[in-house]
Amino acid sequence: MKIKIILTVLLLVNALLFSQTQVQNLIREGMNQAYNLELNTAEKTFNKIIEIRPNSPLGFYHIAQLHFWIYLGSKDPGEYQVFLKFADLAQQRIDKVLDKKPKDYQIKYIAGNLSLFKAMVQATNNSSVDAFLSSKKAVSYFNETLELNPKFYDAYLGLGLFDYAMSFVPDFLKWAVNLTGLTSDKDRGFNYIKTAFKKGTLDKTDASFHLSKIYTDYLAEYDSAFYHLKNLIARYPSNTLFYYQYAVSLIKDRQLDKANEILDRVIQLNNKKLPQITALAFYRKGEIFFYKNQFKAAIKQYEKFLDSSKELDFIGYAALNTAICFKFLGKDEDLKKYLALAKGGNQDIFEDSYAKHKSDKYLGNGISSVELKLVRMKNNLAAGKYRIVYDSLKNEIRKIDNHENKAIAYTYFGEAALYLKKYDETIYASDKATEFDLSFEKWTQPMAYLLKAKAKYFLGDKKAAKEILEDAEDKNGFEFKDYIQSQIEWLKRRLG
Repeated sequence: MKIKIILTVLLLVNALLFSQTQVQNLIREGMNQAYNLELNTAEKTFNKIIEIRPNSPLGFYHIAQLHFWIYLGSKDPGEYQVFLKFADLAQQRIDKVLDKKPKDYQIKYIAGNLSLFKAMVQATNNSSVDAFLSSKKAVSYFNETLELNPKFYDAYLGLGLFDYAMSFVPDFLKWAVNLTGLTSDKDRGFNYIKTAFKKGTLDKTDASFHLSKIYTDYLAEYDSAFYHLKNLIARYPSNTLFYYQYAVSLIKDRQLDKANEILDRVIQLNNKKLPQITALAFYRKGEIFFYKNQFKAAIKQYEKFLDSSKELDFIGYAALNTAICFKFLGKDEDLKKYLALAKGGNQDIFEDSYAKHKSDKYLGNGISSVELKLVRMKNNLAAGKYRIVYDSLKNEIRKIDNHENKAIAYTYFGEAALYLKKYDETIYASDKATEFDLSFEKWTQPMAYLLKAKAKYFLGDKKAAKEILEDAEDKNGFEFKDYIQSQIEWLKRRLG
Protein backbone atom coordinates (compact mmCIF):
# COMPACT_ATOMS: atom_id res chain seq x y z
CA MET A 1 0.00 0.00 0.00
CA LYS A 2 2.80 2.39 0.94
CA ILE A 3 4.60 1.56 -2.31
CA LYS A 4 1.46 2.45 -4.30
CA ILE A 5 1.18 5.81 -2.50
CA ILE A 6 4.84 6.57 -3.12
CA LEU A 7 4.50 5.66 -6.80
CA THR A 8 1.39 7.82 -7.12
CA VAL A 9 3.17 10.80 -5.56
CA LEU A 10 6.18 10.30 -7.83
CA LEU A 11 3.94 10.15 -10.88
CA LEU A 12 2.18 13.37 -9.85
CA VAL A 13 5.49 15.14 -9.25
CA ASN A 14 6.87 13.96 -12.58
CA ALA A 15 3.69 15.06 -14.35
CA LEU A 16 3.91 18.49 -12.72
CA LEU A 17 7.59 18.87 -13.65
CA PHE A 18 6.83 17.78 -17.20
CA SER A 19 3.99 20.29 -17.39
CA GLN A 20 6.25 23.10 -16.13
CA THR A 21 8.99 22.20 -18.61
CA GLN A 22 6.49 21.99 -21.44
CA VAL A 23 5.07 25.41 -20.53
CA GLN A 24 8.52 26.98 -20.37
CA ASN A 25 9.38 25.51 -23.78
CA LEU A 26 6.13 26.86 -25.22
CA ILE A 27 6.84 30.32 -23.76
CA ARG A 28 10.29 30.36 -25.38
CA GLU A 29 8.86 29.16 -28.68
CA GLY A 30 6.00 31.66 -28.59
CA MET A 31 8.23 34.61 -27.69
CA ASN A 32 10.65 33.80 -30.52
CA GLN A 33 7.68 33.76 -32.89
CA ALA A 34 6.33 36.98 -31.39
CA TYR A 35 9.65 38.84 -31.68
CA ASN A 36 9.82 37.75 -35.31
CA LEU A 37 6.30 39.21 -35.62
CA GLU A 38 4.76 35.83 -36.53
CA LEU A 39 1.89 36.98 -34.37
CA ASN A 40 -0.84 34.53 -35.38
CA THR A 41 1.54 31.59 -34.91
CA ALA A 42 2.65 32.95 -31.54
CA GLU A 43 -0.94 33.24 -30.35
CA LYS A 44 -1.58 29.60 -31.25
CA THR A 45 1.51 28.64 -29.23
CA PHE A 46 0.34 30.61 -26.20
CA ASN A 47 -3.13 29.06 -26.48
CA LYS A 48 -1.48 25.66 -25.96
CA ILE A 49 -0.31 26.94 -22.56
CA ILE A 50 -3.91 27.79 -21.68
CA GLU A 51 -4.96 24.27 -22.66
CA ILE A 52 -2.25 22.72 -20.45
CA ARG A 53 -2.53 25.17 -17.52
CA PRO A 54 -5.94 26.91 -17.69
CA ASN A 55 -5.63 28.26 -14.14
CA SER A 56 -2.19 29.80 -14.77
CA PRO A 57 -1.92 33.45 -15.80
CA LEU A 58 0.99 32.73 -18.19
CA GLY A 59 -0.91 31.91 -21.39
CA PHE A 60 -3.38 34.74 -20.92
CA TYR A 61 -0.58 37.18 -20.04
CA HIS A 62 1.42 36.44 -23.19
CA ILE A 63 -1.66 36.71 -25.43
CA ALA A 64 -2.44 40.07 -23.78
CA GLN A 65 1.15 41.11 -24.56
CA LEU A 66 0.68 40.19 -28.23
CA HIS A 67 -2.49 42.27 -28.57
CA PHE A 68 -0.82 45.12 -26.69
CA TRP A 69 1.86 45.18 -29.41
CA ILE A 70 -0.70 44.90 -32.18
CA TYR A 71 -2.79 47.74 -30.75
CA LEU A 72 0.22 50.06 -30.53
CA GLY A 73 1.14 49.20 -34.12
CA SER A 74 -2.36 49.47 -35.57
CA LYS A 75 -4.49 51.69 -33.27
CA ASP A 76 -7.32 49.26 -34.00
CA PRO A 77 -10.04 49.70 -31.31
CA GLY A 78 -10.87 46.01 -31.64
CA GLU A 79 -7.32 45.08 -30.65
CA TYR A 80 -7.66 47.36 -27.63
CA GLN A 81 -10.69 45.39 -26.48
CA VAL A 82 -8.96 42.04 -27.05
CA PHE A 83 -5.98 43.26 -25.03
CA LEU A 84 -8.24 44.31 -22.14
CA LYS A 85 -10.05 40.95 -22.21
CA PHE A 86 -6.87 38.87 -21.90
CA ALA A 87 -5.28 41.33 -19.47
CA ASP A 88 -8.30 40.92 -17.17
CA LEU A 89 -8.21 37.11 -17.49
CA ALA A 90 -4.51 37.13 -16.65
CA GLN A 91 -4.99 39.51 -13.70
CA GLN A 92 -7.75 37.32 -12.23
CA ARG A 93 -5.38 34.36 -12.20
CA ILE A 94 -2.49 36.46 -10.90
CA ASP A 95 -4.62 37.56 -7.93
CA LYS A 96 -5.58 33.96 -7.13
CA VAL A 97 -1.96 32.80 -7.24
CA LEU A 98 -0.78 35.67 -5.03
CA ASP A 99 -3.57 35.00 -2.53
CA LYS A 100 -2.12 31.52 -2.01
CA LYS A 101 1.57 32.34 -2.61
CA PRO A 102 2.15 36.05 -1.83
CA LYS A 103 5.93 35.61 -2.15
CA ASP A 104 5.86 34.30 -5.72
CA TYR A 105 8.20 36.92 -7.19
CA GLN A 106 7.85 35.64 -10.76
CA ILE A 107 4.08 36.15 -10.70
CA LYS A 108 4.58 39.62 -9.20
CA TYR A 109 6.95 40.35 -12.05
CA ILE A 110 4.43 39.47 -14.77
CA ALA A 111 1.81 41.46 -12.81
CA GLY A 112 4.16 44.44 -13.04
CA ASN A 113 4.54 43.96 -16.79
CA LEU A 114 0.79 43.65 -17.23
CA SER A 115 0.28 46.96 -15.40
CA LEU A 116 3.02 48.49 -17.55
CA PHE A 117 1.14 47.42 -20.71
CA LYS A 118 -2.06 48.93 -19.33
CA ALA A 119 -0.29 52.20 -18.52
CA MET A 120 1.08 52.50 -22.05
CA VAL A 121 -2.28 51.71 -23.65
CA GLN A 122 -4.03 54.22 -21.39
CA ALA A 123 -1.44 56.89 -22.19
CA THR A 124 -1.95 56.22 -25.90
CA ASN A 125 -5.69 56.72 -25.39
CA ASN A 126 -5.08 60.01 -23.52
CA SER A 127 -6.34 58.48 -20.26
CA SER A 128 -3.52 60.18 -18.37
CA VAL A 129 -4.72 59.71 -14.78
CA ASP A 130 -5.45 56.01 -15.36
CA ALA A 131 -2.03 55.65 -16.97
CA PHE A 132 -0.28 57.12 -13.93
CA LEU A 133 -2.25 54.91 -11.55
CA SER A 134 -1.33 51.82 -13.58
CA SER A 135 2.26 53.04 -13.61
CA LYS A 136 2.26 53.30 -9.82
CA LYS A 137 0.88 49.76 -9.54
CA ALA A 138 3.53 48.44 -11.95
CA VAL A 139 6.39 50.10 -10.05
CA SER A 140 5.03 48.65 -6.81
CA TYR A 141 4.98 45.13 -8.28
CA PHE A 142 8.55 45.49 -9.62
CA ASN A 143 9.84 46.75 -6.28
CA GLU A 144 8.13 43.88 -4.46
CA THR A 145 9.69 41.46 -6.94
CA LEU A 146 13.17 42.74 -6.13
CA GLU A 147 12.48 42.71 -2.39
CA LEU A 148 11.60 39.03 -2.64
CA ASN A 149 14.51 38.23 -4.96
CA PRO A 150 17.17 40.96 -5.36
CA LYS A 151 18.83 38.92 -8.11
CA PHE A 152 15.78 38.81 -10.37
CA TYR A 153 17.35 41.44 -12.60
CA ASP A 154 14.64 41.43 -15.27
CA ALA A 155 12.48 43.57 -12.96
CA TYR A 156 14.94 46.43 -13.44
CA LEU A 157 13.74 46.81 -17.03
CA GLY A 158 10.27 47.93 -15.95
CA LEU A 159 11.66 50.26 -13.28
CA GLY A 160 14.11 51.72 -15.77
CA LEU A 161 11.43 52.34 -18.38
CA PHE A 162 9.28 54.25 -15.89
CA ASP A 163 12.26 56.25 -14.60
CA TYR A 164 13.12 57.21 -18.15
CA ALA A 165 9.57 57.85 -19.40
CA MET A 166 8.44 59.93 -16.41
CA SER A 167 11.24 62.42 -17.05
CA PHE A 168 9.50 63.36 -20.32
CA VAL A 169 6.06 64.02 -18.81
CA PRO A 170 4.93 67.52 -19.88
CA ASP A 171 4.57 70.19 -17.22
CA PHE A 172 0.78 70.26 -17.37
CA LEU A 173 0.70 66.62 -16.17
CA LYS A 174 3.28 66.95 -13.38
CA TRP A 175 0.46 67.13 -10.82
CA ALA A 176 -0.59 63.59 -11.74
CA VAL A 177 2.97 62.33 -11.29
CA ASN A 178 3.15 64.00 -7.88
CA LEU A 179 -0.25 62.56 -6.94
CA THR A 180 0.98 59.00 -7.56
CA GLY A 181 4.35 59.56 -5.88
CA LEU A 182 6.26 58.39 -8.95
CA THR A 183 9.79 59.66 -9.49
CA SER A 184 11.94 60.08 -12.57
CA ASP A 185 15.64 59.93 -13.24
CA LYS A 186 16.85 59.35 -16.79
CA ASP A 187 20.35 58.31 -15.77
CA ARG A 188 19.08 55.86 -13.16
CA GLY A 189 16.57 54.50 -15.66
CA PHE A 190 19.31 54.00 -18.25
CA ASN A 191 21.45 52.12 -15.73
CA TYR A 192 18.48 49.96 -14.67
CA ILE A 193 17.80 48.98 -18.29
CA LYS A 194 21.49 48.17 -18.79
CA THR A 195 21.34 45.97 -15.68
CA ALA A 196 18.33 44.09 -17.07
CA PHE A 197 20.15 43.59 -20.37
CA LYS A 198 23.41 42.39 -18.84
CA LYS A 199 22.07 40.28 -15.95
CA GLY A 200 18.47 39.46 -16.78
CA THR A 201 17.37 36.22 -18.41
CA LEU A 202 13.79 36.79 -19.61
CA ASP A 203 13.57 40.17 -21.34
CA LYS A 204 16.98 40.71 -22.94
CA THR A 205 15.34 41.42 -26.30
CA ASP A 206 13.11 44.16 -24.90
CA ALA A 207 16.02 45.59 -22.89
CA SER A 208 18.25 45.61 -25.95
CA PHE A 209 15.63 47.41 -28.04
CA HIS A 210 15.00 50.06 -25.39
CA LEU A 211 18.75 50.61 -24.99
CA SER A 212 19.00 51.21 -28.74
CA LYS A 213 16.33 53.91 -28.46
CA ILE A 214 18.04 55.58 -25.50
CA TYR A 215 21.42 55.52 -27.24
CA THR A 216 19.76 57.18 -30.24
CA ASP A 217 17.33 59.64 -28.66
CA TYR A 218 18.99 60.55 -25.36
CA LEU A 219 22.73 60.04 -25.77
CA ALA A 220 23.35 60.47 -29.53
CA GLU A 221 25.66 57.45 -29.40
CA TYR A 222 24.61 55.89 -32.65
CA ASP A 223 27.30 53.20 -32.86
CA SER A 224 26.01 51.73 -29.59
CA ALA A 225 22.45 51.80 -30.97
CA PHE A 226 23.64 50.04 -34.14
CA TYR A 227 25.25 47.28 -32.06
CA HIS A 228 21.95 46.42 -30.41
CA LEU A 229 19.79 46.80 -33.50
CA LYS A 230 22.02 44.73 -35.80
CA ASN A 231 21.96 41.88 -33.28
CA LEU A 232 18.18 42.10 -32.94
CA ILE A 233 17.66 42.09 -36.72
CA ALA A 234 19.99 39.11 -37.11
CA ARG A 235 17.90 37.13 -34.62
CA TYR A 236 14.50 38.34 -35.82
CA PRO A 237 14.76 39.14 -39.56
CA SER A 238 11.01 39.72 -39.99
CA ASN A 239 10.62 42.29 -37.21
CA THR A 240 9.74 45.53 -38.98
CA LEU A 241 9.97 47.56 -35.75
CA PHE A 242 13.64 46.67 -35.31
CA TYR A 243 14.36 47.61 -38.93
CA TYR A 244 12.45 50.86 -38.55
CA GLN A 245 14.36 51.87 -35.41
CA TYR A 246 17.64 51.02 -37.15
CA ALA A 247 16.67 53.38 -39.99
CA VAL A 248 15.81 56.17 -37.52
CA SER A 249 19.22 55.80 -35.88
CA LEU A 250 20.93 55.87 -39.29
CA ILE A 251 19.06 59.05 -40.27
CA LYS A 252 20.19 60.78 -37.08
CA ASP A 253 23.73 59.62 -37.82
CA ARG A 254 23.30 61.16 -41.30
CA GLN A 255 23.65 57.86 -43.17
CA LEU A 256 20.70 58.59 -45.41
CA ASP A 257 21.24 56.12 -48.26
CA LYS A 258 21.68 53.18 -45.91
CA ALA A 259 18.61 54.24 -43.93
CA ASN A 260 16.60 54.37 -47.15
CA GLU A 261 17.54 50.77 -47.95
CA ILE A 262 16.45 49.63 -44.49
CA LEU A 263 13.12 51.42 -44.86
CA ASP A 264 12.57 49.66 -48.18
CA ARG A 265 12.86 46.41 -46.24
CA VAL A 266 10.17 47.57 -43.77
CA ILE A 267 7.84 48.42 -46.65
CA GLN A 268 8.61 45.13 -48.41
CA LEU A 269 7.76 43.12 -45.27
CA ASN A 270 4.62 45.26 -44.74
CA ASN A 271 3.36 43.52 -41.62
CA LYS A 272 -0.44 43.67 -41.89
CA LYS A 273 -0.89 43.46 -38.12
CA LEU A 274 1.29 46.54 -37.55
CA PRO A 275 0.40 48.94 -40.39
CA GLN A 276 1.57 52.02 -38.51
CA ILE A 277 5.20 50.90 -38.77
CA THR A 278 4.85 50.72 -42.56
CA ALA A 279 3.22 54.16 -42.58
CA LEU A 280 6.09 55.59 -40.51
CA ALA A 281 8.56 54.06 -42.96
CA PHE A 282 6.99 56.22 -45.69
CA TYR A 283 7.33 59.26 -43.40
CA ARG A 284 11.03 58.59 -42.86
CA LYS A 285 11.61 58.04 -46.59
CA GLY A 286 9.97 61.41 -47.19
CA GLU A 287 12.33 62.87 -44.60
CA ILE A 288 15.35 61.36 -46.38
CA PHE A 289 14.38 62.72 -49.80
CA PHE A 290 13.59 66.10 -48.23
CA TYR A 291 17.07 66.21 -46.68
CA LYS A 292 18.52 65.37 -50.07
CA ASN A 293 16.55 68.30 -51.59
CA GLN A 294 14.75 65.84 -53.89
CA PHE A 295 11.37 67.45 -53.47
CA LYS A 296 9.21 65.48 -55.94
CA ALA A 297 10.36 62.20 -54.40
CA ALA A 298 9.78 63.59 -50.89
CA ILE A 299 6.19 64.61 -51.75
CA LYS A 300 5.43 61.10 -53.02
CA GLN A 301 6.58 59.47 -49.78
CA TYR A 302 4.99 62.05 -47.47
CA GLU A 303 1.65 61.64 -49.25
CA LYS A 304 1.82 57.87 -48.79
CA PHE A 305 2.38 58.46 -45.10
CA LEU A 306 -0.48 60.96 -44.83
CA ASP A 307 -2.82 58.54 -46.62
CA SER A 308 -1.90 55.50 -44.53
CA SER A 309 -1.18 56.78 -41.01
CA LYS A 310 -3.57 55.62 -38.30
CA GLU A 311 -2.59 58.33 -35.81
CA LEU A 312 -1.93 62.08 -35.67
CA ASP A 313 1.77 61.92 -34.72
CA PHE A 314 3.96 63.63 -37.38
CA ILE A 315 0.95 64.48 -39.57
CA GLY A 316 1.58 68.20 -39.12
CA TYR A 317 5.33 68.00 -39.73
CA ALA A 318 4.91 65.82 -42.81
CA ALA A 319 2.35 68.26 -44.21
CA LEU A 320 4.62 71.24 -43.48
CA ASN A 321 7.55 69.66 -45.31
CA THR A 322 5.24 68.70 -48.18
CA ALA A 323 4.10 72.33 -48.41
CA ILE A 324 7.71 73.51 -48.53
CA CYS A 325 8.41 70.99 -51.30
CA PHE A 326 5.55 72.44 -53.34
CA LYS A 327 6.94 75.95 -52.75
CA PHE A 328 10.27 74.88 -54.21
CA LEU A 329 8.39 73.42 -57.19
CA GLY A 330 6.39 76.65 -57.68
CA LYS A 331 2.97 75.11 -56.94
CA ASP A 332 1.34 77.69 -54.67
CA GLU A 333 -2.12 76.11 -54.56
CA ASP A 334 -0.72 72.87 -53.21
CA LEU A 335 1.45 74.92 -50.86
CA LYS A 336 -1.61 76.50 -49.22
CA LYS A 337 -3.47 73.19 -49.03
CA TYR A 338 -0.67 71.50 -47.11
CA LEU A 339 0.06 74.49 -44.90
CA ALA A 340 -3.54 74.26 -43.73
CA LEU A 341 -3.11 70.51 -43.15
CA ALA A 342 0.07 71.21 -41.14
CA LYS A 343 -2.08 72.53 -38.28
CA GLY A 344 -3.75 69.18 -37.77
CA GLY A 345 -1.05 67.07 -36.13
CA ASN A 346 -0.63 65.98 -32.53
CA GLN A 347 0.11 69.17 -30.63
CA ASP A 348 1.55 67.20 -27.73
CA ILE A 349 4.68 66.38 -29.73
CA PHE A 350 7.26 68.97 -30.68
CA GLU A 351 7.30 68.29 -34.41
CA ASP A 352 3.60 68.93 -34.93
CA SER A 353 3.51 71.89 -32.57
CA TYR A 354 6.43 73.43 -34.47
CA ALA A 355 4.66 72.70 -37.78
CA LYS A 356 1.57 74.59 -36.64
CA HIS A 357 3.61 77.68 -35.70
CA LYS A 358 5.49 77.63 -38.99
CA SER A 359 2.33 77.11 -41.06
CA ASP A 360 0.65 80.08 -39.33
CA LYS A 361 3.72 82.19 -40.11
CA TYR A 362 3.95 81.08 -43.73
CA LEU A 363 0.21 81.51 -44.36
CA GLY A 364 0.41 85.05 -42.99
CA ASN A 365 3.72 86.23 -44.46
CA GLY A 366 4.63 83.76 -47.19
CA ILE A 367 7.99 82.01 -47.48
CA SER A 368 10.87 84.27 -48.42
CA SER A 369 13.79 83.32 -50.65
CA VAL A 370 16.09 83.56 -47.62
CA GLU A 371 13.93 81.09 -45.70
CA LEU A 372 13.97 78.69 -48.65
CA LYS A 373 17.75 78.91 -48.79
CA LEU A 374 17.95 78.15 -45.07
CA VAL A 375 15.75 75.10 -45.59
CA ARG A 376 18.23 73.86 -48.18
CA MET A 377 21.11 74.52 -45.79
CA LYS A 378 19.40 72.62 -42.98
CA ASN A 379 18.82 69.72 -45.35
CA ASN A 380 22.45 69.76 -46.45
CA LEU A 381 23.54 69.55 -42.81
CA ALA A 382 21.23 66.57 -42.27
CA ALA A 383 22.76 64.95 -45.36
CA GLY A 384 26.31 65.58 -44.12
CA LYS A 385 27.13 68.11 -46.87
CA TYR A 386 29.00 70.50 -44.60
CA ARG A 387 31.22 72.13 -47.22
CA ILE A 388 28.19 73.26 -49.24
CA VAL A 389 26.67 74.88 -46.14
CA TYR A 390 29.95 76.51 -45.13
CA ASP A 391 30.64 77.96 -48.59
CA SER A 392 27.05 79.05 -49.19
CA LEU A 393 26.61 80.92 -45.91
CA LYS A 394 30.09 82.35 -45.35
CA ASN A 395 29.43 85.50 -47.34
CA GLU A 396 25.62 85.46 -47.35
CA ILE A 397 24.92 85.87 -43.63
CA ARG A 398 25.78 89.55 -43.56
CA LYS A 399 23.14 90.23 -46.22
CA ILE A 400 20.32 88.79 -44.07
CA ASP A 401 18.25 91.44 -42.26
CA ASN A 402 15.72 89.41 -40.27
CA HIS A 403 17.12 88.53 -36.81
CA GLU A 404 15.54 85.07 -36.64
CA ASN A 405 16.86 84.11 -40.06
CA LYS A 406 20.26 85.52 -39.18
CA ALA A 407 20.41 83.50 -35.94
CA ILE A 408 19.49 80.37 -37.88
CA ALA A 409 22.11 81.09 -40.53
CA TYR A 410 24.87 81.61 -37.96
CA THR A 411 23.84 78.38 -36.20
CA TYR A 412 23.94 76.37 -39.43
CA PHE A 413 27.25 77.95 -40.42
CA GLY A 414 28.70 77.22 -36.98
CA GLU A 415 27.68 73.55 -37.22
CA ALA A 416 29.17 73.19 -40.70
CA ALA A 417 32.41 74.81 -39.52
CA LEU A 418 32.51 72.42 -36.54
CA TYR A 419 32.36 69.33 -38.75
CA LEU A 420 35.02 70.86 -41.02
CA LYS A 421 37.21 71.33 -37.89
CA LYS A 422 37.19 75.12 -38.24
CA TYR A 423 36.64 75.52 -34.52
CA ASP A 424 37.48 79.24 -34.23
CA GLU A 425 34.82 80.00 -36.85
CA THR A 426 32.32 77.86 -34.93
CA ILE A 427 32.99 79.91 -31.81
CA TYR A 428 32.61 83.18 -33.74
CA ALA A 429 29.33 82.06 -35.38
CA SER A 430 27.95 80.80 -32.06
CA ASP A 431 28.67 84.13 -30.37
CA LYS A 432 26.93 85.97 -33.20
CA ALA A 433 23.88 83.68 -33.05
CA THR A 434 23.33 84.44 -29.35
CA GLU A 435 23.34 88.23 -29.82
CA PHE A 436 19.68 88.38 -30.91
CA ASP A 437 16.53 88.72 -28.82
CA LEU A 438 14.18 86.29 -30.55
CA SER A 439 10.45 85.64 -30.27
CA PHE A 440 10.61 82.44 -32.33
CA GLU A 441 13.35 79.99 -33.38
CA LYS A 442 14.69 80.23 -29.83
CA TRP A 443 16.27 76.81 -30.28
CA THR A 444 19.17 78.62 -31.97
CA GLN A 445 20.37 79.90 -28.58
CA PRO A 446 21.02 76.58 -26.79
CA MET A 447 22.23 75.08 -30.07
CA ALA A 448 24.76 77.86 -30.49
CA TYR A 449 26.06 77.36 -26.93
CA LEU A 450 26.28 73.61 -27.58
CA LEU A 451 28.30 74.15 -30.77
CA LYS A 452 30.64 76.51 -28.95
CA ALA A 453 31.09 73.98 -26.12
CA LYS A 454 31.92 71.27 -28.65
CA ALA A 455 34.47 73.56 -30.36
CA LYS A 456 36.14 74.28 -27.02
CA TYR A 457 36.20 70.54 -26.25
CA PHE A 458 37.86 69.70 -29.56
CA LEU A 459 40.37 72.52 -28.96
CA GLY A 460 41.26 70.85 -25.65
CA ASP A 461 39.71 73.44 -23.31
CA LYS A 462 37.52 71.13 -21.23
CA LYS A 463 36.96 73.64 -18.44
CA ALA A 464 35.47 76.21 -20.81
CA ALA A 465 33.48 73.48 -22.56
CA LYS A 466 31.85 72.45 -19.27
CA GLU A 467 30.89 76.01 -18.39
CA ILE A 468 29.42 76.74 -21.81
CA LEU A 469 27.60 73.40 -21.85
CA GLU A 470 25.83 74.38 -18.63
CA ASP A 471 24.53 77.49 -20.43
CA ALA A 472 23.32 75.31 -23.30
CA GLU A 473 21.41 73.03 -20.94
CA ASP A 474 19.95 75.92 -18.94
CA LYS A 475 18.56 77.52 -22.09
CA ASN A 476 17.35 74.30 -23.74
CA GLY A 477 13.60 74.64 -23.38
CA PHE A 478 12.40 75.38 -26.90
CA GLU A 479 12.10 73.73 -30.33
CA PHE A 480 14.29 70.67 -31.06
CA LYS A 481 14.77 70.30 -27.30
CA ASP A 482 15.20 66.52 -27.27
CA TYR A 483 17.70 66.47 -30.13
CA ILE A 484 19.78 69.26 -28.56
CA GLN A 485 19.67 67.50 -25.19
CA SER A 486 20.93 64.27 -26.74
CA GLN A 487 23.92 66.20 -28.11
CA ILE A 488 24.45 67.81 -24.70
CA GLU A 489 24.46 64.35 -23.09
CA TRP A 490 26.95 63.13 -25.70
CA LEU A 491 29.38 65.89 -24.76
CA LYS A 492 28.75 65.51 -21.02
CA ARG A 493 29.86 61.89 -21.16
CA ARG A 494 33.10 62.91 -22.87
CA LEU A 495 33.75 65.64 -20.36
CA GLY A 496 33.43 63.14 -17.51
